[in-house]
Parts: sequence; C-alpha cells; structure tokens
Amino acid sequence: MGKTGNLVRAAQVCALVAGCALAQSASALYVGMYAIGDFVPGPTGCGGDDRGDWPGMAQAWWDAMGAHGHYKGPGGSQYKYVDGNMTVRRFCDTSSGLNGLPGGACQDNQSSSPSGVDWMDAAIIATHGWDDDDHWGALMRYPWKGECGLRMGGSSDQVRVGDSWVKFLHASSCQSADDDNLNGIRFAMQDPSTSSLRAHQFDGFHGLMWIWSAYNGNYSGAANDGHSVSVAYSWVTNHYKSNSQGCEWYDPWNWFGTCSDQCPVAYAISSTPGNALTRLTNERYNFVYSNPPGNQYYYWMAYLGCDPVGETAWAP
Repeated sequence: MGKTGNLVRAAQVCALVAGCALAQSASALYVGMYAIGDFVPGPTGCGGDDRGDWPGMAQAWWDAMGAHGHYKGPGGSQYKYVDGNMTVRRFCDTSSGLNGLPGGACQDNQSSSPSGVDWMDAAIIATHGWDDDDHWGALMRYPWKGECGLRMGGSSDQVRVGDSWVKFLHASSCQSADDDNLNGIRFAMQDPSTSSLRAHQFDGFHGLMWIWSAYNGNYSGAANDGHSVSVAYSWVTNHYKSNSQGCEWYDPWNWFGTCSDQCPVAYAISSTPGNALTRLTNERYNFVYSNPPGNQYYYWMAYLGCDPVGETAWAP
C-alpha cells in the first residue's frame, strides 16, 4: 500500500530556515477533558453510536497530566466533562457567527463550571468526527442554537482557540486532521480580533481512529512522554498503529492484507516555517514557548504513507 513507516515533518510552503530563540516556561498547565461516550438519540439529542471506552481514553491522558503536576481543577477533578450537556457552546468563540444568535453566548473562555475549552492550557476532546468539506466536524451530545456539529478550521468560524489560554488542543476524533484540511487548521488557532494570542499546537488523526480501553495506555503514554520529548513526537509515536486496525474478522493478523493503519498527526503554527518547525520538534508540556508570533505557516508531523480506514494514504 506504499507505506514507508517513516516519521517525517513537512512545511506548508518554502524551504526550512533556521528557528529563532524562544522564551520558555515550565509552569503547571490547566488541563481539561471533554468526552462523549453515551450519545443521545434524536430528536432531542444529536444521535451517534455509543462508545463507552472513549471517556476512559481521554481520562488516561488527563490523569497522567495531573500526575505530572498540572492542574485538573478544584479538588483535582473539576475540569473533567463527560457526557452531560455537551454542546457547541463550550467550544465556540465569542467571535463565532453562532454567538450573535438568540439563546446565549459562546463560552469557550468560560472559567466557571462547565469551563470552556479555551480556559484550559491543554485540553482533549473525544467524540465522533468527520471530514466536513475543508475542516473537521465533531458530533456534540445535544444541539445548541440548532447546531449539533462542532466545526473547526477552514471556512468555519466556530472555533478560534488560543485567544484566551489554550496552547495544546488534542482531538481524539476521526478525521480531525485529514491531510486535505491541513491549511485551514491554522485559522482556528487564532481569533482575528486578537493580534498576539494563538494556540501553539493541534493534534488529531488522519482518517478513522479507534476506540478501545486497551488504548488507554497510548493516551497516558502521550501525556507522560510529552514531558521528555516534544508533545508532537509523543502524540504521533504513541498513537501510530501499523496494519492492525479495521481488519476483517478472518484476518486479525493481516495475513490477507485487510488491515489498515491508525494515523496520528501533530500540527504547529508560526510566522515563519523555521519557527513553526522549532515549536513542533521542541515544545513540551513542561517546556512551553511564548505565543506564536503568527499563523502564516504550519509544520506537521506524521507517518508518510500512513493508510487509514476512511481516507487515502497520508500524502499532503
């Protein structure tokens, strides 16, 4: 299938240039998790098949972050949101078109419970996802202002993280970082109304990702390793799975070639290609750079040729 197994990095445009010196911080991060395992049927809910193991996968990352001294909220448990009234409101920015509709305002920067995603320094979202034209679509539990889909990047203005606090945003969700949508992710990492605040990194999956309690260790591993190697490298190497996903029932060991890959992707932005690469390859949870000076360029980290269910092989 043309798989090389080589972990590579690539820029949006231009040749690699030298990265600049960046200020760093080793402060504890506010960490949050937003996970849906029990989806609500219509017409009151947004539908979707239940996935009971999903919240545990997100929590494995969240708990490991707490074990490294990061702040999980008052009492050590407040910033965990599972099922409940999970709607677009917790994730959409106050500059979103949804914000101007009757029925309340977007709350991505809300500090009180339930806290919004942009109140966190690092957060993970776990829910069903799809490739929604030029961006990621993510299924919510209940509709808000008639909207069941969280839409991030590209032509959508719903999500603009980083103008409050988010530095690292992880998406345990199918097609959250498809190779044909890479250029648009950067637009969701900056609010046009701000000039200096931006998210640092977005991590997701190309094609379908897989849900199983046995993968909890991959999520805790991504959190643990992200303190000694870059968050990008930790995310991609912990979640990559070769020729072992979506196998036919008669082919659990891929003897007949029916299995596919799981393809994690890490993505960082900046004002130059070199600066974006420096951030991608060096920034850790305990070694956080100052805010990116721009979002004109991006760098990604992924396995070249990774071939998942639901998408063609990784080839941006």
